[in-house]
This record gives sequence, structure tokens and C-alpha cells, in this order.
Amino acid sequence: MTAVANLSSGALESTVKPVAAACYDNNLVNSQGMFLGDQPLRFSLPLLLVQVSVILVLSAVANLVLRRLGQSRFITHMLVGILLGPTVLGRSASFRDVLFSERGTYILESVSLVALILFLFSMGVKTDLSLLRRPSGRAVAVGIMGAVVPLAVTLPVFHALQPTLPEDLRGSSLITELAVRLSLSSFPVIADALSDLDLLNTDLGRIALTASLITDVTSWFIRACTAAVILIGDARSPAFTAKILASFVAFVLFVGFVARPVGRYIAYKRTPTGALLSEGSFVVVVIAALLSALVTDAIGFKYMIGPMMLGLALPGGMPIGATMTERLDSFFIALFLPVYMALSGYRTDLAEVTKAEASEKWCALELFVALCVSGKLVGCVAAGLFFTMPFRDAVVLALMLNIRGIVEVAAINNWGDTMKATAEHYSTLTMSMVLITAVSTPLIKLLYDPSGQFARAKRRSLEHARLSADLRVLTCLYSEDHAAPLIDLLEATGSSRDSPMSLIVLHLTELVGRAASVLKPHRKSTRSSNSGNPTPSDRIVNAFRYFEQQAAPGAVTVSPYVAQAPFSSMHHDVCSLAHSRKANLILLPFHKSSDGARSTANNAIRSINRSVLQYAPCSVAILVDHGLASGSACATAANSLLQRAALYFLGGADDREALAYAARMPEAGTMSLTVVRFKLRNWVGMGGQDEARDEELLQEFWARHRDNERVVYVEKTVEDAEGTASVVRAMSEKFDLLIVGRRGGEAESDPEGSTALTSGLSEWSEFPELGVMGDMLASAEFASKVSILVIQQQPPKKTVAAASNVND
Repeated sequence: MTAVANLSSGALESTVKPVAAACYDNNLVNSQGMFLGDQPLRFSLPLLLVQVSVILVLSAVANLVLRRLGQSRFITHMLVGILLGPTVLGRSASFRDVLFSERGTYILESVSLVALILFLFSMGVKTDLSLLRRPSGRAVAVGIMGAVVPLAVTLPVFHALQPTLPEDLRGSSLITELAVRLSLSSFPVIADALSDLDLLNTDLGRIALTASLITDVTSWFIRACTAAVILIGDARSPAFTAKILASFVAFVLFVGFVARPVGRYIAYKRTPTGALLSEGSFVVVVIAALLSALVTDAIGFKYMIGPMMLGLALPGGMPIGATMTERLDSFFIALFLPVYMALSGYRTDLAEVTKAEASEKWCALELFVALCVSGKLVGCVAAGLFFTMPFRDAVVLALMLNIRGIVEVAAINNWGDTMKATAEHYSTLTMSMVLITAVSTPLIKLLYDPSGQFARAKRRSLEHARLSADLRVLTCLYSEDHAAPLIDLLEATGSSRDSPMSLIVLHLTELVGRAASVLKPHRKSTRSSNSGNPTPSDRIVNAFRYFEQQAAPGAVTVSPYVAQAPFSSMHHDVCSLAHSRKANLILLPFHKSSDGARSTANNAIRSINRSVLQYAPCSVAILVDHGLASGSACATAANSLLQRAALYFLGGADDREALAYAARMPEAGTMSLTVVRFKLRNWVGMGGQDEARDEELLQEFWARHRDNERVVYVEKTVEDAEGTASVVRAMSEKFDLLIVGRRGGEAESDPEGSTALTSGLSEWSEFPELGVMGDMLASAEFASKVSILVIQQQPPKKTVAAASNVND
């Protein structure tokens, strides 16, 4: 039978967790079943399963409601815990005795603490310390000011008011530790919150992550030193002090000189490139994480320090970080980390806060919480304004760095465990963390639109560019398979010293195994150089470098980049790079690919392409590759499959943009080009600006290429949209490449006559992002071996209607 601690009832009332428990039988684990007279919930295993199930089901239901209000999963789990706790359902003694008895809660908490340990280890592995090598001045200033100002405000006020504070706050270190904790930003919390908000790879998101990492690394160092000082202060003898220091130094040395080399050996020697860890290696890594928590806890330091230090020492990304995400985060941590947060909410008792005698404590504690939060807001905003950041962006950045989560809750739990925080303090602080995050997250969504900068940017197009101007193309690739058709197209487009082409090559990959997104110039990886096995990014860049070398001197320049980001926000990187590099055109591969026998579709790529069409600061082209692959990502004029191109011109801005692009082919390339102008029979025109501009560009084009034998201009008169489809069907198989304007389906942006040429064809549209003509050509009836290039010219201002058209 379990021993019972004897404490006074007054002591019991002031503690966060019950320190006295009823006697119970340790053998009550598995039930024999209710039909044999057992009560299943009196046994540990059935009770654990019911508790976890109840928490997860309620969390799922609450998340369906709260996410529509802009709330994070942290808020959901905490509120579920409060619902189950003494504030609401837990007021019933029978409910507590049946579902959340003290014995069952201890078991549940032990399992959830394991999840917390593995979460901290996983976040340590995913933390990219390279962010600290060359942090921007804004990130450093925001991080420092956001930490120093709240401390500079809170601590003097605390010392000034200390004699008048309630007794349990006056002689406690709680306020000092609270001020330190709230003045810092937790990198795991900020990274998780920004991931939920799809802001990881935005400008403010990157600044917030770097600033939080600076303060978080500092806080872990301070935390370790503080723990050492406290232990040394409590030491009974110099020998005891020496043992403490020796133990911690030995652990640090072990992590740096044993665990790190072994981790690198497992990641880079035992694991093939691009593969996850083997089962044995994964088990070794997880056991090491658990033992690191055991060691630091055994030598007197907090169990959280060990896993975080070990995680930071191991290499992130592939394969260790990716394996943690695939096998650990998606199951065990996702299952039991919500339980940890729900248990924290379960211990929150608002009845303790609303007691008359607790009002003084509540007001005093909330004063210092408010000072910390407001001080951090002021410090971050001031630093942002110093670096000429817009006031609105500075406020959003301050709100990002004020987000609270599981790390702060773990600190509050620790204060409760060590009796620094009473039940009143605990409930006040947990509700404060919930309130801060519940207000910050929706405000960030309301105030910050990362795509707004692209909407306000000057629209760059080919139509309005000088004929001899540098063609700046941002070429996006999601895999190596996209390289060959894109290089074929660029080869066919043509370039020369007088009409050069600047290629910004961007290899886009999903963010896996890292907490922070990446957008940087490509550098050949050290691992691939040593092993002779290049990465996919290396092979893509090599193909474009070869294309650059095969071109005439000065005709083509290649600037390679790599980006790692969540699929849901990957378009931010595309638009941001196009904006910063002043691209005229973004070239995207279609989300469906075919090898001649079967076709495959990637809906994540489709979603990215549609978002780029919506937000891009320049023209956008999507290449539907229906030709036979070149066999290697190094196409040349000799083996290029694209020799004959046709442009179907119906009228409108997108068709003019397509004409401006196609006009380069016979001038600087080797392509033959046929321009097919569609006209509606008996259409006299409305004399609009768009129609006049169409005629002007067509006349200029034909005047420039009249004597070029590789250029043909044809006019086709049709009765209606059915006639348009018939002409296209009859002509398309004669060409290798078909070029059309997207013409997005917006009648107000196209001449009335050109709209009549396709009226009714959109009713069976399968791919709205290709427009009416592009969708028709990409269908199985027209596909054959003809590749299709669909071009969209961005309008001067993005409208809500345009955005909805892209996403319909």
C-alpha cells in the first residue's frame, strides 16, 4: 500500500497539486471485466485510456470551434483542461473520483511528462543554430530590447512595492522568476505558433524566430547557471559543490564530444542520403533523449535542460529531425502533449482567484504580468521603429514575441511543484498565459497580411518592358523531374548578348525536420562534396549551370536559391524572391506530370501555384509538360523537343503578355512561331482601350517579324466558342508548344468580343488556374504530346474578385 504524507489542511489548500493521497492498491492495473464484477475505472489501464480519450475528443471538438476564432491549439487544450477541472465539471466530487482520481492523475501526468521531454528534445533537434551566425541587426535589437525593457520596468517596481505586497509574494522569488520568464521569448513556442499561422517564412516571422532564438539560448544558459548557483548555495560542504559542478561539466562534455559525433555518424554515415533513420538508430536517439532528462534531473538540474541540450547538439533536418517529425511528433507527442497542457488547465481553479481574500494576491500578481507584457511590447516596438520598420509591423512583431505556450506552462508547473506558487498564484498565472495568447494570435491575423507588400508593389510585366531589356525569370522547381522541360522551354525562348536572360532558379522543398524555414542562395553541401553523392538541389543547379555554359557568353546568367517551407505558405518565398530580384516572370511547373504511360498529380503543388497566381508581383506562367522528357536535365538546342510554337490570341492583357513572351522566340531563339488571331464574325468592336491596345501590339509584332520566315501570322474568324474550340482542335497537333493567356475568366478585364470567343467553355473547367483556353488544351482530348504554356499578367491592383477566381 502506498504511504500517505501527513500535512495540515491549511497546507493542502495552498498547494497546486495534492500532496496527500488516499491509500490504493498498486496491483489494480488490468480489469477482469465488468461482467465478472470489476469496476474498470478503478484500474489504472482502463482509467488511463478513458482519460486520454476524453481529453483528445474534447480537444478535437473545441478546436473545430476555436480555430474559426483564430485560436491556437494551446488555447484549445488549456480550455479543455479548465472545463474538466474544478472550475466547471470538476466541481462535482463524483466526477473527480470516477474520472480524475489522484492515483489516475499521477499516472497520466507521468506519461505526459515523457511527451514533454521528447517534445523539447525534438524542438532542440529542429532548432537551426545557424540563425545565430549572422543575425540581422533588427532581430538582435528586437530580441535584446524585448528582454531588457520588461526587466528594467518590472524589477524596480517589485523592489519599490515589496513591503506592501502580500506575504507569500514579499519573501518569495516568484516575481523575479516570473519577470525573467516573461521577458524572454521561447523559440519552441514561437516556432509552433508561427507554423499554425502560416507565417514561418514571412519577413516578420523570420525576425521573430531569430529574436526568440537569441533570447531562448540565453535563457537556457542562464537557467543552467541559476540552477548551479542554487545547488551550490544549498551545498553542505565544498566536496558537495565540487560534485555538482563536476557532474554538470561532465554532462556538457559528454554531449559535445561524444553524443554530437555519434549523432553525426548516425545521420551522415549509417543513413543513406534522403532516407529516414533506421529503426535501431531511432530507438538509440530516443533512449538518449530520455536518459539526458534522467541525468540532469538526478544531478539536481531540471529534467528539461538535458533533452534541450542534447537536441541542440544533434544535426537537424534530414535525417534525424525528419525522423523525429515522422515517427515521434505525429504520434506520441501529438497524443500526449495535449494531455500535459490539459492537465495544467485541469489544476486551474478560478474559484481560488475569485475568493475575497485572494483578490489582493490576484491584483498584485496581475500587475507584474501586465508590466512584463507591456514592457516587452514597448521594447520590441521601439527597436522596430529604430530600424525604420512600419509601426504596424513593429506592433505585430511585438505580439509574435509575446505569444505564450507550453514552455511557460511548464515553468508555472515547476513553481507549483517547488511550492513557490500557491494554488491562487498558479490559477492566476495560467489564466494570464491563456489570455495573452488568446488576444495576441487573432490580433496578428487581423493586423498582418504578408502578401500585402506584393499587392502594393509595382507590377512588372513583359508587355511594358523594353524589347532589349534583360528578361528576369524566376524558375521554380519542386523536384528534379521539372528541370528538363523547364530548361527545354528556356532554351526555346532564346537569349543573346543583346537580349540576355537572367534566371533565378528556386528549388522548393517541404520543411521537414526543422523549426525555421529557409530561403537562401544555394551552396553545394559539404556532405555531398565529401561523399560524391550530390543532393537533388545540387543536381538541379548543375543542370542549369550547364545550360548557362552552353549559351553564348553573357546571354544567360543563373542565380540558384533553395527554399524550405511548409507547403501552405511556400508561395511567400516565391513572391518574396520575385519581388526582391525584380523578376518579370515567374515560371512554374504544372502540378500534374506524365511519363507517357500514366500521370500523377500533386495537390500541394497545385495549391502553391494558385497562391502564386493570386499574390505574385509580376507575370506568372505555368508550363504543362506533355512532351517526352529529354532524358536529362541539360537540354540543348540540338536535343530540345520544342521547335514549333503556336500562340492563340483572343485579346486581353494576358494574351498580350503571352505575345510579348512569344515574340522573343524567333528573335533570339531557334523556334518557329505561328500567331493565330481569333475574331468573332460580325463583331464590329466597342472601341475600348483593351481592343486598341491589342491591335497596336499585333501590328507592331507583325511589322517587326514580317520578313522572318520562321514567323507566321494567321487570322481565324469563328461564329462562337464552339468554332474557337474546333479551330484549336484542328491546329494544335501541328506544334510542340502552345502558348495562351490565362484570361482568368474575368469578363471585366477582357474585351467583350474575346470573352464571347470562349463563352460556355468554362462550364467543364477542371483546372481554373489555367484559364479557359489552358484548361481546354490540357484536357485529355487535346493533350497528346503538345506542351502548353499559360501566361497571366498581373493587374495593377489585386482585387478580392481576382483572388476568389483563383481559389474557386
